[in-house]
Amino acid sequence: MTGPYGWLSGRPAVRPWTGAAIAAALFPAFGLSPPASHTVPIPETPTMDPVATATPLPVIPDSLPDGVPTAARHLHAILIATAACGALAHMDDAGRAAFAEACGWLAALPSAGSPTVEANGKLFWPDEDGSLIAAGLVKPAKMLEDGFVRTVVTGALNTRATLAKLKALTFSEAQSLIGILGVEHGVEMGGKAGNVSFTTFDRRYKVQISAQDRLAVGPSIEVAKRALQDWLAEAEAGEEVRALINAAFGLDDQGRVRATELVRLRRLHITHPKWRAAMAAIDDALEVAGKAIYLRVYERRDDGRYDLIPLDLANA
Repeated sequence: MTGPYGWLSGRPAVRPWTGAAIAAALFPAFGLSPPASHTVPIPETPTMDPVATATPLPVIPDSLPDGVPTAARHLHAILIATAACGALAHMDDAGRAAFAEACGWLAALPSAGSPTVEANGKLFWPDEDGSLIAAGLVKPAKMLEDGFVRTVVTGALNTRATLAKLKALTFSEAQSLIGILGVEHGVEMGGKAGNVSFTTFDRRYKVQISAQDRLAVGPSIEVAKRALQDWLAEAEAGEEVRALINAAFGLDDQGRVRATELVRLRRLHITHPKWRAAMAAIDDALEVAGKAIYLRVYERRDDGRYDLIPLDLANA
């Protein structure tokens, strides 16, 4: 076993570089205690031995943008303290590689960027047209608003990245677990995991992976639309059916016909020849364009039912 998110597939563990983790990994190795302050400055000329100076020092970011995860700020403080106390001079290759990886992770954190640019030694704020506005001409209230928005956007970008990693790692480890179970039973497994649930031993938590066809709409949908128009002109359709037809052929926010609404139309039992011709055209128009894989995580209540652990902002 190689650790969290790596023990099933045999890959090296992917551990989050939290402040506590980096402190536990680096400081005890050198007989050091984590510093009490998070504001230890980096010496301008740290003392290094000849061997250590042969390898370029990792670059610690000078600062982190507002909105990055708290763990990233803890890590930043730990890295600064580690460099300040001279521990880098005594690290082996593995330690320096871990230190460099942590620095690189911090430098790669997504952010909304800086609102200003420097030109000819002066600070400017680019507007939406790309024009440079002198910093002194930007109202303080607008600066505060800009800072607020960039902080929220930076937090959202990092949260999206975290969720993407969680999803990818979960799918990968689920596939590895299914492969291990297949080996135990002498069955070679292939393809991707889908429509399967995993639970803890006490069944308090459940991870569910489900697969659903992603539908696309082909050009014969225009034939179905015309056939339904002809049916509406001849038949006495109720308001509910008319609403379903309008919903099916109305465009979504990406300018596409709603495939799920077309499927709902197909479930209606109407025997009129022109309706049946329209349904046949819809059948021809609907194509499977791949599969959508969904991840859901649940926690069991005292009554035995499972509550979804929300991963969206509306229910967080």
